[in-house]
Amino acid sequence: MDQPTPAEEWPDGPLTESEARELLGGTDHTDEPVRAVWVFEGGGEGARDALLGEDDPDDAVIDLVLETDAGYRMFSYTYGTAGLGWQDYGTEPADSGTMTGTLESYRLLVGETALDG
Repeated sequence: MDQPTPAEEWPDGPLTESEARELLGGTDHTDEPVRAVWVFEGGGEGARDALLGEDDPDDAVIDLVLETDAGYRMFSYTYGTAGLGWQDYGTEPADSGTMTGTLESYRLLVGETALDG
């Protein structure tokens, strides 16, 4: 993965699960259609508490991976060079084989993954 950079054209706050589901199929954030949306399940409440406020949704999504046929594009709502906001970690090629372990901490929110198991 690349060093994170501020993600362009993302909302000012975390996504709801419904908003994350809407990324399936098409988005300006990938070069091809999104086949699956993954959301982070780990990290514990401490990480969420440090990032989320009282006005944020209970189902706030703060880490996600957009899976396409060509690769996996990772985004995180966290502190970056411009403060708190969405960070873009770039795309890991699908044939690299490195995302299988990473996605063990994620939940398939919507779509069909190309990963086995």
